[in-house]
Amino acid sequence: MQTAVLAFDVTARKFHQVCCIVLLGCAFVVGPQIGSWLVGLVGVVMAGGRIWWPLDIFRQLVWRVLEPAELLRRRDAQEDHQTRRVARLLGGILLLAAAALLGAGSVWSWVIVGGIGVMIFLDAAFDYCVLCTLNYQVAKLRASH
Repeated sequence: MQTAVLAFDVTARKFHQVCCIVLLGCAFVVGPQIGSWLVGLVGVVMAGGRIWWPLDIFRQLVWRVLEPAELLRRRDAQEDHQTRRVARLLGGILLLAAAALLGAGSVWSWVIVGGIGVMIFLDAAFDYCVLCTLNYQVAKLRASH
């Protein structure tokens, strides 16, 4: 049985992703001392906003200010919304861990930040969801066995 793919407003997601990319880039530029706070902020917005939607301040800005002021237009697209929600939660948790590691002086945390940043960029620029692809491949493997 196949589930229907619903249409969702992707404007808020795209804006959210761009804000995350910009803040993660700024975190790298300013260095670990301040950067850890920026990475933590993005982690809180991603993971916390998934659990309690008012915490996603980037999406709130779109829904409450930018779309009503007609500065951004709503754009609906069919997508696997559930997998992207899981990806946002996992990415947020990893960014929170990376922020803690940055605060402790670990340069390896930039690998986590960079990896998550690249995945966010791929989805923002090309609608390519890494977790969606992994889910698809795992389901395909299970179906063949």
